[in-house]
Amino acid sequence: MAALSPEACDYVRQLARRLGDAEHGNGTAMVRDAGDFLGLSVQTVYRHLKAVAGWSSGRKARSDKGSTSVSTEVLVTLGAAQREAVRENDKQTLFTTTARGLLEQNGYAFGVTNGHLNRLMRDRKLNVAAQRVAAPVQALRAPFPNHTHQVDPSLCLVYYLKGRQYIIRDDEFYKNKLDKIAQLKFKVYRYVCYDRASASLIPWYCEAAGENQHNLFRFLMFAWGLQGGRPVHGVPYHLLWDKGSANQSEAIKSLLDALGVKHLTHEAGNSRAKGGVENGNNIVETQFESRLKFEPVDSVEQLNAAAFSWANAYNANLIPGQDTRLRRPGLVAPVARFDLWQLITSGQLRVLPPLEVCQAFMRSKEEERKVGGDQSFTFRHPAAGRTMAYSLRGFDGINVGDTVLVRGLVYGDCAVQVQVPRYDGEMLTYRVEPVQGFDQFGQLEAAAEIGAEYKSAPRTEAEQAAATMDGAAFPGLSADEVKKARQKRATPFEGKLKAHSYLHDVELPTYLPRAGTEIATPQSATAAPSMLEATDAMLRIVAATKQRLTPDQNAFFMQRYADGVPEDQIDALIAQFTAPAADQPMRAAGGLRSV
Repeated sequence: MAALSPEACDYVRQLARRLGDAEHGNGTAMVRDAGDFLGLSVQTVYRHLKAVAGWSSGRKARSDKGSTSVSTEVLVTLGAAQREAVRENDKQTLFTTTARGLLEQNGYAFGVTNGHLNRLMRDRKLNVAAQRVAAPVQALRAPFPNHTHQVDPSLCLVYYLKGRQYIIRDDEFYKNKLDKIAQLKFKVYRYVCYDRASASLIPWYCEAAGENQHNLFRFLMFAWGLQGGRPVHGVPYHLLWDKGSANQSEAIKSLLDALGVKHLTHEAGNSRAKGGVENGNNIVETQFESRLKFEPVDSVEQLNAAAFSWANAYNANLIPGQDTRLRRPGLVAPVARFDLWQLITSGQLRVLPPLEVCQAFMRSKEEERKVGGDQSFTFRHPAAGRTMAYSLRGFDGINVGDTVLVRGLVYGDCAVQVQVPRYDGEMLTYRVEPVQGFDQFGQLEAAAEIGAEYKSAPRTEAEQAAATMDGAAFPGLSADEVKKARQKRATPFEGKLKAHSYLHDVELPTYLPRAGTEIATPQSATAAPSMLEATDAMLRIVAATKQRLTPDQNAFFMQRYADGVPEDQIDALIAQFTAPAADQPMRAAGGLRSV
């Protein structure tokens, strides 16, 4: 429903007063006349009467108000079709008339007019206009100064050629499609840091061909370092930035991890997530850069000096003739930004290390280490100059043999950050200090002395899980008793766990028999008889007949069966040998006789 002009709103209020004084039955005609006068439908006039004048007819709503014969599925499908046809430039290309005809050809029934469909979709927030409305913003807060910083680089309309300042005019900016800026070899970029708690702003300028990690590093050192004349300094605990190429630099992220800064990126296109710095850019552009037109500067160095002085005055509310105090609904009275930042405590303020230390940690990389049998690993911290031992005893999710990711940290006594993937892929992150307390022999002073005492190591998460499973498999037994039970091959779960006996009760369904194809085989396939060596065969004949062979018989036998004697002919040879010599002279198996 489009908004009415002030004059039309006055007319609607007069209509509401006349309707209150009108006799019963005349109100509808008055509303119809007002619709003809304003060019609106009767229903729209009633809606304006309620929205503008708070008028109500006083009639009881129908019992079926809000219901419709059009199913929810059909309305959702109609709305989805129109929503999916919205272009990148937010232009709607599919409307109810076309979408309805398209869906009716695909089996969807409507049964009401297009105007009624539009009202139904509008009431249920299914129309494109309702979907264009930005999603509600969740309020965020920083509990103390330097808790969260927001950083955002922007291209500045100021540039320098041959030592002279130029500012691109609006007509050049829009008509030439940034061609003027594209022709410049070096452009001026504005970096702004915004402290969420105090709303303090820190601007900084650089001249470069484009955004890069080198300039981002210089800006962070300037914003977080202690600068003379500016109270705001220190390393934040959280940094919110966009997904720019420079911000995604591994070197910058290595430095942030070493400084203990949790860096967060917002969803692409959702710049409202860091609206503080977005508004800060606008403040710098309108409150500071607008002054450059009347008092130009000749270089980026002079530009930064002027921006530094302006920012200090703005944050301290010291600009003559201008009230720059921060106004928030939760503040009883407006407060200067620097005054709010001064509420930080010494325990919350983390001083930026020297530049050389930050450069060293920016060059460092994450390294893999394997957890040893004593649940420790060694690592050479950049600030230590030697390899040191780090114990991981008692940390959940870390077991012997695991591979962990280690990175040196700036704050702490050679502390490191240890990360290990959890069961669901999320990283478990721990801060670990090096092991201290060694004797002159390099041994832990807290270790158990051999023969004098006994100390048990803390159980790891895997060992705790193992103890739980032992208790389930062997209830009521101690750890030593469980070991003995396993050695004796005791049945787990007290033998009450059925592992296969229940399979006897499984009833298979009745399967239809399947006819197969017979394999063709040879008609007769007899196995060849096994062969005996001639010597073995003679020994068996001698043992059976209890007689020795003569030299002639032996020679004949060895010559005849040089290739072996078939085992199935041994009995025939024995019978032939035992026959009377007159009647049956010795024959070879197969019918031959010796002559």
